[in-house]
Amino acid sequence: MKKGIFTLILIAGISLAYSNCSSAEPKQEAQPENTSTASNSTNTVSSRDMNLVLLDEINTALKDYRYPDGVRRRGFSYKQADVLKEDFGTWAKDNIAYIKEALGKLPEDYLLQIIGHADASGPEEAEGGKKGNGYYSQIRADAVKDALVKQGIPASRISTKAAGSSAPISGFAENDGINRRVTFQVISK
Repeated sequence: MKKGIFTLILIAGISLAYSNCSSAEPKQEAQPENTSTASNSTNTVSSRDMNLVLLDEINTALKDYRYPDGVRRRGFSYKQADVLKEDFGTWAKDNIAYIKEALGKLPEDYLLQIIGHADASGPEEAEGGKKGNGYYSQIRADAVKDALVKQGIPASRISTKAAGSSAPISGFAENDGINRRVTFQVISK
């Protein structure tokens, strides 16, 4: 279903780009390679605009991606970054192809950002002997990065970030274990 939605979004984006590029005005002949910087900047802007459209489409699809998925496995264990081999393997079969394909369509200066999350149990920052939600969010993001690198995504195309308990899942209590997860988005360096 995700691939079907992505395909529809991709077709719509290409159609939009095509319709924006076509016009009723006659086409100008191609200029030689030593053209002015104005035409070069136009080509750069067009390429940048296409990347932004594609980036928006990819991030819209990635909003539904999370690990653990909340269905087969509700969330990470309390104070843990346990990426279980069998569980992650099943998750990867469902999701890794899209992530690789999406990164492959974008220039090297776009990264997959893995955002670690925590429930609201405990302090957000280290406090006394408690490490804090930020710490656990970061180790979860780093653990999933390591698992994705083993799946063939270059480490240089992945960044990690800790969100702590700042973004709980709507409809669930802030201290519910389902909030112990990682989410994904693609960002520009």
